[in-house]
Amino acid sequence: MDAVMPHRASASEVVRTAAPDGGVASTKALVAALVGLLSVPMDAIAREPRTGYVVLNSYSQPPFVQADDAMETGLAPTFVRLLREASRLPVPLTLETVPRKRLEMRLEGPRFEGLALFLAPEFLSKEAKAGRWSVPLLVDENVLVSLRPFQMASLEDLTGLRFGAIAGHIYRVLAPYVEAQKIKREDAPDHISNLKKLCLGRVDFVVMSRSELAGSSELAGCAQPFRWRSFPGPQVIVRRVVVRVSDERVTDHLLAATEAVACSQAWQTALQRYQLSTVGCGTTSGPQRPRPAEAAPNTAQSHERLGNTGIRSVPPAARSP
Repeated sequence: MDAVMPHRASASEVVRTAAPDGGVASTKALVAALVGLLSVPMDAIAREPRTGYVVLNSYSQPPFVQADDAMETGLAPTFVRLLREASRLPVPLTLETVPRKRLEMRLEGPRFEGLALFLAPEFLSKEAKAGRWSVPLLVDENVLVSLRPFQMASLEDLTGLRFGAIAGHIYRVLAPYVEAQKIKREDAPDHISNLKKLCLGRVDFVVMSRSELAGSSELAGCAQPFRWRSFPGPQVIVRRVVVRVSDERVTDHLLAATEAVACSQAWQTALQRYQLSTVGCGTTSGPQRPRPAEAAPNTAQSHERLGNTGIRSVPPAARSP
């Protein structure tokens, strides 16, 4: 059964209700109309397409968000700007950077509508990864970072070393060695703090993604260069966007626009600044136009007709499983 949306009086309706004689009756009518406006359930307002969609990001450090100008620079603001241009939605896409735990709680909630950036479904709970996943935005990797090179055949070779971790983070591969007290875990609030501890010799190695190392290494202010190496079994992360929007036509369009952005020259250039890249864009087929089903029709309960966006095809192997 379809839910009945509560009627929200427009400003003109409020004025017409209160206007006739300017007396007590009109005052009561004005108060009643304002109470009606304020009593609309917040979740009903939030689900209205014309209020726009939130775009969640849980990475608050470079290269995803730059410390000097978080609203304009970094991979997260750059992607959202390019997505706005590619999708040409008639409603705003608003970037919101939140702690990882809060992002997961919001994704696990049944009422969330919007997008979340730079995630991999294998690291999320069943509830949090619900939705439709985009093509890859970038290929990343968790690596071991140190000041001296590791000669390492297995993780057993890390025995006796101090591991710089981030408080609250779960390191599944290293957790058994920490629990067995083969590796000593030392927590810090963020990656930059960990790199500073590494530079001062307070820890022997840290674990972070290549993207985070590329964005944070200069901010640590260390005179010695940081060295990184892959785990014995490389921990590759294919970062994507998850879209959860009730209107499937809008979802289709946002996924098509995301695919266009992922393979655009502007996005490739942004990634190359940090020696990063993505996969699935080296195809020989030319751009395609969205099919009619990928644009929402101009109806009273949907967006205005969405603009066309060029899309490059991505091979099935690059898509989420």
